[in-house]
Amino acid sequence: MIETARRPRHLALLALALAFVALFVGLGFWQYGVAKQDAREQVLQQGPAQPVAPLNEVIAPHEAFPDDGSLRRVSVTGTYDAPKQFLVPDRRLEGRAGFWVLTPLVVDGTGARIPVLRGFVTDAAAAPAPPTGPIQLLGSLVPAESPRTDVTVPPGQQASVDVSTLLNEWGGTVYNAFLFTIEQTPAEQSAAMQHVPPPSPTVEGVDWRNLGYALQWWVFAVFALYLWWRSVREDHLDQLALAARDDGPTGDGPADDPTDDGPTDGPTDDHGAGAPAPADDVRPKDLHV
Repeated sequence: MIETARRPRHLALLALALAFVALFVGLGFWQYGVAKQDAREQVLQQGPAQPVAPLNEVIAPHEAFPDDGSLRRVSVTGTYDAPKQFLVPDRRLEGRAGFWVLTPLVVDGTGARIPVLRGFVTDAAAAPAPPTGPIQLLGSLVPAESPRTDVTVPPGQQASVDVSTLLNEWGGTVYNAFLFTIEQTPAEQSAAMQHVPPPSPTVEGVDWRNLGYALQWWVFAVFALYLWWRSVREDHLDQLALAARDDGPTGDGPADDPTDDGPTDGPTDDHGAGAPAPADDVRPKDLHV
């Protein structure tokens, strides 16, 4: 098989098959990318692409986080509760380690607090105080984080944005969520704090139709290699059959050996041919009375 595959004809067919394999694999990955992009667009249509809604129309204080509320853009007005500002350590932005700066916003109309992620600092001491007075805020809504018990933080910091822990410290009522700042009036004035953009939607699946197209292209790639292997195999079997025919007997049966002087069934005549043995002289026996 290997010697047959090394023939120029099959090497040329292998090069052609590999070219098709590369094409089909590339088309498969392209369709896979389209499948993920379609799923991402569906997530966007369910979240940030929706119109901005007032916070209290999306979630109420102490209410469970809504299924379609992740990354929903909401508007809210209120005032910052500066004494309850806190930092969350072990956060990263653009490759740098630092702290999130969060301040609770007392929402007009409900008096409940919702943590607002105002920005990022690399030095805890550089966290600025929030603006005073009425605040108009456009933010991206996200669910509260899970509590962390594996780390110990100093006063003024929280290991995570865990609303249950904050509720025990703050009292009153809180929203079971927090906000990434998109726009704020009045704007932040501190140059030491950097804005933290809302997270991108997480795509947990793909569009199955395009994924099926991707799988079809990959099957075509495997089939191209199979066709080449089958061509080599059939050529190899033809060679074996031809070699077996050339090495086989030429007659229809075993040849007689003219020199075989095997025994005969009787004596031979003068010409060497076998002759039947003479019959005995059979005479009638005497009859006795």
